[in-house]
Amino acid sequence: MYRPYCLPLWCATILLVAAATGARAQADPKALLQKQFETLARGDVAGALALYTDDAVVDGAGLCAAAPCVGKAAIQKEFEHRIANKVQTTSLNSYVDGTVVTTRYAVQSDSTRKAGVDRIIGWEIVELKAGKIGSARGPVWERTDAQTARYLEWQRTQRATQ
Repeated sequence: MYRPYCLPLWCATILLVAAATGARAQADPKALLQKQFETLARGDVAGALALYTDDAVVDGAGLCAAAPCVGKAAIQKEFEHRIANKVQTTSLNSYVDGTVVTTRYAVQSDSTRKAGVDRIIGWEIVELKAGKIGSARGPVWERTDAQTARYLEWQRTQRATQ
């Protein structure tokens, strides 16, 4: 016996599964952080800012080292600074727990080249809020890495001579 009512039920189930999968992908901290790395590598400040909440906090790097950058206007200045200094970030390892991702990454930039190192290694903790980046805290530099240690020493001597 043919039962045509099964087809609408089957289609509804497929749509629900597809919608749930899309919602999970949008809120994946690891994927969102990777997208940020990619947009900044392309020089797309607006694209990177779109990944952040309006009240987001970036703390610890560049222009946000002395005091946290709060809000998109302050974060925009930091992103422009990163792009001007040709900062390229590559994710090495990521550990996700709910809406938090802790990422170990490599950085190459004008500064690393001036210091004579290929790359430096850092850690960052990113927390999502409403499916966007709400806070990014880091870097914590991996001082046990020889190139990172050499870079940090170079950076210290640069500050001492200024």
